[in-house]
Amino acid sequence: MQTPPTRLVYEFGDFALDALQRTLLRRVGGERVDITDRVLDALLHLVERPGQLVEKKSLMAALWPHVVVEEGNLTQTIHTLRRVLGDRPEEHRYIATVPGRGYRFVAEVSVRTAERTVERTEAPPEVSEPVAVRSRGKTAGLLAGALALVLLVGGAVLASRGHDRPLATAVLPLEHSIAVLPFIDMSAEQDQLHFAEGLSEEILNQLAHTDHLRVMSRTSSFSFRNQNVDIGTIAHRLAVSHVLEGSVRKSGERIRITAQLIDGASGAHVWSDTYDRDVHDVLGLQREIASAVANALHVTLARNGPRPAETTNSEAYAHYLQGHYLFNRRSGDDLLIAKTHFEEAVELDPSYGRAWAALAGVYFVARYSDIRLPDANQHWREAATRAVALAPELVEAQVRAGQYFDHDGDSKRAQAHFARAEALDPQDSMVLGFALAQAIDEGRLQDAVDVQRRMLATDPLSATHRANLGGLLTSVGRLTEAQAELERAAELSPSDANISANLADTLILQRRPDAALKVIPGISPDFLREQRYALAYLTRSDLPEANAMMARLRARAQSAAVNPELALALAEVAAFRRDPDDAFKWLNTARPQRRSNPDPMAAVALLQNMQVSPYLTPLHADPRWTELITYLGTRT
Repeated sequence: MQTPPTRLVYEFGDFALDALQRTLLRRVGGERVDITDRVLDALLHLVERPGQLVEKKSLMAALWPHVVVEEGNLTQTIHTLRRVLGDRPEEHRYIATVPGRGYRFVAEVSVRTAERTVERTEAPPEVSEPVAVRSRGKTAGLLAGALALVLLVGGAVLASRGHDRPLATAVLPLEHSIAVLPFIDMSAEQDQLHFAEGLSEEILNQLAHTDHLRVMSRTSSFSFRNQNVDIGTIAHRLAVSHVLEGSVRKSGERIRITAQLIDGASGAHVWSDTYDRDVHDVLGLQREIASAVANALHVTLARNGPRPAETTNSEAYAHYLQGHYLFNRRSGDDLLIAKTHFEEAVELDPSYGRAWAALAGVYFVARYSDIRLPDANQHWREAATRAVALAPELVEAQVRAGQYFDHDGDSKRAQAHFARAEALDPQDSMVLGFALAQAIDEGRLQDAVDVQRRMLATDPLSATHRANLGGLLTSVGRLTEAQAELERAAELSPSDANISANLADTLILQRRPDAALKVIPGISPDFLREQRYALAYLTRSDLPEANAMMARLRARAQSAAVNPELALALAEVAAFRRDPDDAFKWLNTARPQRRSNPDPMAAVALLQNMQVSPYLTPLHADPRWTELITYLGTRT
């Protein structure tokens, strides 16, 4: 068993701030202090810079990225923080105002590391086997009737039961952090985008395996693609000390790659280099650049980091990069075209383990979408087993094998692959997704919140991760924090219907129906929008309107075979109305029957949706709840 990594704790005055757990504690007695996420973000930003002047503009950009707010918002946040700390205006024990400029944290701050304490619990034997989280059609979301958690599936998110160790991530200081921007294609033909982005991502992956270096995820770093944003702003928004950027220029059979490492605060070039290569001689270039960057940052590239290509065939590698680019973009026919490229790669080099893993990923995504591939199970199995046989040290290969065997009902083999993936890299995004879904599966929602925070730490501009966090905070009753996270998610993705649904939930549960009614029109599909209207009207005690919406929902349920999501939505309304018998009637309607629906993922979907729904919480003490959860968690 690996030793859990350390975490940073900032101690000042009467308080201790655990940066990883995002908790503020009193040093005497260890009592937890209630604090919203935004106020905690402000505190963390200040304690990381004790004695320094933190200008208002800088602090506002950190707390409200991608949005313009009035200075009064910051004033109110600092006022709230002072009140939480008991810092009276005449004392300034913790925060001093520098008139017209900003704030300074004046208390003495000490930083210590603390080992993460992990409680081990035995999983019930009837729910001790792993399953893979499914996507919902093309949206790839974890949709809980009234609570939409927008989990990225695309091959990354897994669930397991019986795996009882939460994962930990150390929060590293700002001076040990980097964002790798997508390299720019400067070729005259503009036909090297797949290579430029693939090169960037492989460098990012190499650096992610470097000790003492916090690396921003692809989603956040690549979000600045095609934006006219200066390096200093990017570094500030991502809270990193350095930014790596570069370009690719192909001319005939020659290719020139330029890379430069920039100090985010000063804009100074820390390191730069140019690589002129034959187009058939680029294998391994990613590690070469990553090693140079690591040396410039005075950190050591891990010896056992991922190999960049796992092939000596440059043409196979080119097909892999093209397929990988399309797989990530995934619009229109991209998935099918990516499949063709991966097939070309393994035909050119049958020993190319990474390409086999990518091909297995295509079958996994297709399985939970509207795409139907001939002989899918047979080809999926071949790709997954070849990947893990050829590249057993590759996390993606282990994950893809686990996904296949879980789908195939071989839970023991699936569990072994998932466990191996975690042992290879506990901080890999797939592994963290696995831990997240596992925690939801088992109803450990506070653990799910903690894992989601860790995922967000290296992907702060992901609307999906932030919406997930908001949804999970709603599930555990931390509604003010949930609302703040969801509002930030909406800033990042204003038209996302799932975010609107989650935000409506927090407002309904805060007994703010009028505010919820302003959000509900952005929800889809129709039956979920009608359900939120019913819940909001019930909260407002507007029974005629509530009854009208409930009648529409029931009419939908009687018009054809009941959609399990619709049945779950009706169960949530019944539970909210304190009618447990009606709620369980609809839950049993949603429950898949194993003979008529042998797909175990249908049971997993309902299990997870029930676990995260805040509207079903009143049912948890009912014996029928335990019975249904056990049924859904049993795979045979």
